[in-house]
Amino acid sequence: MPLTSPVRVGAALARAVVVAALAAVALPATPVQAAPPSAYSVAGVDTSHYSHGEHENERIDWNQVAKAHGFAFLKASQGPGAAGNDAWFARDYAAVARTSLRHAPYHFFDPKSTTDGAAQARQFITVARAAGYRGDRVGELPPVLDVEKVRRHRKEVCPAALRPQQVAVFLREVRRAFGVAPIVYTRASFVKECMSGDGRVFAGHRLWLARYGSRAEEPQPVPGAGRTWTFWQHTQHGRTPGIPGTGDRDVFRGSLAQLRDLAG
Repeated sequence: MPLTSPVRVGAALARAVVVAALAAVALPATPVQAAPPSAYSVAGVDTSHYSHGEHENERIDWNQVAKAHGFAFLKASQGPGAAGNDAWFARDYAAVARTSLRHAPYHFFDPKSTTDGAAQARQFITVARAAGYRGDRVGELPPVLDVEKVRRHRKEVCPAALRPQQVAVFLREVRRAFGVAPIVYTRASFVKECMSGDGRVFAGHRLWLARYGSRAEEPQPVPGAGRTWTFWQHTQHGRTPGIPGTGDRDVFRGSLAQLRDLAG
């Protein structure tokens, strides 16, 4: 007679397999589930001419926006030339500056050549300064560089002329102009798809990351950037009293006091 019956051996093996399987999935090395956007106490918005209604001719009531939000990022420019200047930026910036919203302009990086980083920086600096932004006034957040896919022939594609060294040139010139390291807007998937997975050019900069429809799943880390997110754009379809239609909505990873410290 054997020391252990085949039935007992089979049962023991089955239990071992289940335990091993549970151990493999119960404690992932890097948890992906975290707090949902609603868990963060400071909400914000980012806008452009697209935020002004179907025909881009409706005003935003910034006093109404400020009742429930702590910050706003406003699109100032895109690409290296004046043709990319946002038609509503100057008016929106003047209105936002009269509210309690912490605010900053952003530039959409749209390279037309592999060497136009400095030209894009000059365009952005000129437009931001003309609207009254200085970078060191109370209420002003650091300026923002938006690096993401561009629209070509109705499709979103990686910018063909994108070169990390030109992104670095832009960041350096804007920091020199305003005396503060720019915030970078991007997402992990963009860096993986369009920058060969190398986001080291963003190291040392606060990150504003996009991730939509993820419930409690926060933005994924940007390879090489060495930081977690400071701002999270969590939807493109949010509704905010005072802003026509739907649009981008954000949260800040910190308290209102910390946001105020960041804004001078």
